[in-house]
Amino acid sequence: MRNFSEILIERSVSQPGTTAYRFFAGANPMPEALTYRALWEKAASLAQVLQAGGMRDQRVLLVCKSQKNFVVAFYACLLAGAIVVPTALPRRQVLQSRLQLLMDDAGVGAVICDADEMLQAGFGRPEHSGLCIDMRVFMQRDDHAQGAARFVPPAAIDDDAVALLQYTSGSTGKPKGVMISHRNLMRNCAVIQDAMEVTSSTSALFALPLFHDMGLIGGMLQPMYSGCTVNLMPPAEFVQYPERWLRIMSTYRLTVSGGPNFMYELAARAVDDRQCEGLDLSAWRVACCGAEPIRPETVARFRERFGPFGFRPDAFYPCYGLAESTLFVTGPRVGDATVVAERPGQERPGVERTIGCGKVWRDTRVEIVDQASLRPLPEGEVGEIWVAGGSVAKGYWMQPERTAETFEARLAGDDATRFLRTGDLGFVEDGNLFVTGRLKDLIILYGKKYTPHDLEFEAERSHQALRQSGCAAFGAADVSAGGAERLVLVCEVNREWLRRPDAWDEVTNAIRASVGGAFGVQVDDVVLIKPGALPRTSSGKLRRQQCRSDYLEGRIERLGAAQELAECEQ
Repeated sequence: MRNFSEILIERSVSQPGTTAYRFFAGANPMPEALTYRALWEKAASLAQVLQAGGMRDQRVLLVCKSQKNFVVAFYACLLAGAIVVPTALPRRQVLQSRLQLLMDDAGVGAVICDADEMLQAGFGRPEHSGLCIDMRVFMQRDDHAQGAARFVPPAAIDDDAVALLQYTSGSTGKPKGVMISHRNLMRNCAVIQDAMEVTSSTSALFALPLFHDMGLIGGMLQPMYSGCTVNLMPPAEFVQYPERWLRIMSTYRLTVSGGPNFMYELAARAVDDRQCEGLDLSAWRVACCGAEPIRPETVARFRERFGPFGFRPDAFYPCYGLAESTLFVTGPRVGDATVVAERPGQERPGVERTIGCGKVWRDTRVEIVDQASLRPLPEGEVGEIWVAGGSVAKGYWMQPERTAETFEARLAGDDATRFLRTGDLGFVEDGNLFVTGRLKDLIILYGKKYTPHDLEFEAERSHQALRQSGCAAFGAADVSAGGAERLVLVCEVNREWLRRPDAWDEVTNAIRASVGGAFGVQVDDVVLIKPGALPRTSSGKLRRQQCRSDYLEGRIERLGAAQELAECEQ
C-alpha cells in the first residue's frame, strides 16, 4: 500500500468490524467507537462531496473541535485527493489573525469545520472561502453508505504529491506551511513502527491536538498505518483532569501513550493519592516524550510518583522530531534505560544533565554541524542538528528562498546529500542524540550563551506563586548601555496570587535570587503577568520571540495592584 487512502480502503474490507478509533469525552468511561468500515463510509461520503466541489489538488482548511469529526474529515480529504490544511480553532484574536494569514498563504478552496467560533469569526462563509462544510450537519446524515457508494477513488496519487500542509508554530511574520508528501507520511510512520515496536496488537492513547504534528502523525495516522486501535482524549480535558489520562491507561490496559514534558510534570504534581486508588500502569510499554525540552527532574518525579502503581522505569521513551521531518527523527530502543549525559556546566556552576533522545532509524541521518564552517563536529561537541532521509519534507509552501535555506543545506565538501537545518542545537554521544536548545532563542550575556528554558525552569520553581511552564526568558538590548544584552523574565502568576499584591515584590526577588544564584547572572527585569497572558502558538508552545517583541514595544501588561484587585472582586 502506497498511501493512507489505500490503507483505509484495504482495512475497511479486510477488518470492517475492527475498532480503528475510540473517542473519550468527559467523565463517561464508555467511549464512542469508530470501526474501519464506519470510518470508510463517512469519509468516502464526504470525499464525494469534495469531489463534486472540484477539490482535487486544492487546499482544504480543516478546523474541528470534535476529534471524531476531525478524523473523518482528514481521511475524506485524502480520499478525494485534496491537500489537507489542519489548524486550531480561532478562539482568541491572535489565532483569528493567524488563521487569516494561513488561509491567504495556502489559497484555501474549501473549509470543513464544526464550531460556532469559525462562523462567528467569518471564516466559514462560502463567499469567504469557497466550499464550506459544517461537519455537525454532515455527521447527522443517515445516507453515508449511499454517499460512499457514489464515491469514485481518484486516479493514482503520486507518492511525492503533497498530502498536507503542516503550518509550523511560528511566532511572527509570514506563516510557513511544511509540504508533507504521501511518501513522507508512509516513511515516517514506518520509522515510528520500527522504533516503538508498534504492531496490530498495540493499544494507544493520546491527548494531543490532532492539528499538530505530534497528535496528527503519531496519534492519528501511525495507528492506522500499523493497524492498531488508538484512543483519543481532548487535550483540554487532560489539562483539567490529568488523572483521567492515567485512569484510561489503567482500565483498558493500554501499552503506548505520551506527549510533551509538561504532561508528565502536570500528572506527577496534580494527581493525588485518592485519584490513584486502584491504578495499574503495568501494561504501559512506551511512554513517549518529545516536542519540548525533556527534564531529568520531571522523568524522575513521574517515575517516583507512579512506580508504586506499576509504571516501569524502562517504559519512558524520550524522542526528538519536528514537522519539517514529518515528525519522528530519533528515539531509543524500547526498554532501553534512559541515558543522561552529565557535562561541566556551560551556563551555571556544577554539572548539566541532558536526557538522550535515542538514535536514528532506517534511512534517517543526523549530523551535528558547525554553523560557520558547515563541517560535521566531533562526538560530544554542540552544534546545529541537521537531518536527512525519506521523512524530510519537500519544503515550505510557496516559499522557495526559505525552502532553499532550510531544506537544501549541504555539508562542506559533500554536494550529494540534501539536509534539513533544524535550528536546534545538540550533540551526539555513543549514537545518542542530546538536544540542548534552540539556535534562535539563545541568550548571550557577557559573552556566554544561555538556553532560555533552563533559566525559565529555575525561575518557575523559585516561588509557589508562579505557574508551571509559565515563564519566558529572553535578551533585550540596552541602548543606553551601548547595546549590551539585558536578561528579562516574564512570568505568569497563579490566579489566587492576583489578590496578594503585597507579595509581588517577594516573588520578584525570589526569581532574581534563584536565577542569579544558579547561573551567576544578573536578572535585569522581572515582569509579572496574569495567568494565560504569555503568547503561545496554536499547539500551546511558548512564543519567546513574540514575547520579546511585545516587551520591547510596551505591549505587555504588567500586574498592577489596583487593576488586578478590581478584576478579582468582580
